[in-house]
Amino acid sequence: MTLPVKDDEDTAAQQQVALCSFYKVAAGSCAMVIETVADTCEITGMTTNVNARDRNVGGYGGSQVTVTGQITMKVKFNANLSKATL
Repeated sequence: MTLPVKDDEDTAAQQQVALCSFYKVAAGSCAMVIETVADTCEITGMTTNVNARDRNVGGYGGSQVTVTGQITMKVKFNANLSKATL
């Protein structure tokens, strides 16, 4: 996810906000998996990377903070998924 950086605010604080947004998405991921295809879900691992970029070239673009990550989950899929026919 990429968020714009506000020049008049603390950069480290904005990076923390971006990380928090990613963690909220991760927390909701298991709920979505359970809602759609699984009986249980547990987050077993997570990695994140935060990059700040100044894309302000010629007065266009502005600075951005990008958070990327990987979420590893232990999932017990619904038994009826294997019985589904296409």
